[in-house]
Amino acid sequence: MAIGKIVKEIPKSLWELTSEKLIDLILNSPNADKMPSDLAKTILYYWQRDQLKTEAGLERLLEASLIVDPEATTKIMEDLGLRELIVAIKEATK
Repeated sequence: MAIGKIVKEIPKSLWELTSEKLIDLILNSPNADKMPSDLAKTILYYWQRDQLKTEAGLERLLEASLIVDPEATTKIMEDLGLRELIVAIKEATK
């Protein structure tokens, strides 16, 4: 399942919380340097326009979090009660 399809499965009521948790994960990851600069610039662009909690913003955050720490990303989804997405996330990171 592509990242866009995974994000569509996240209830809109959880978009803001998911966004916050993924931002924290990305910013606090010791692997943040693995994130491509173009992706970081895109995230910054969305942040400046307060769009990280939109579908497009979540797609970029999920993409980045899967690059820097896939295990922590799946843990966040589990903590949010989105266990059905964990299988899709694991498939997307193969």
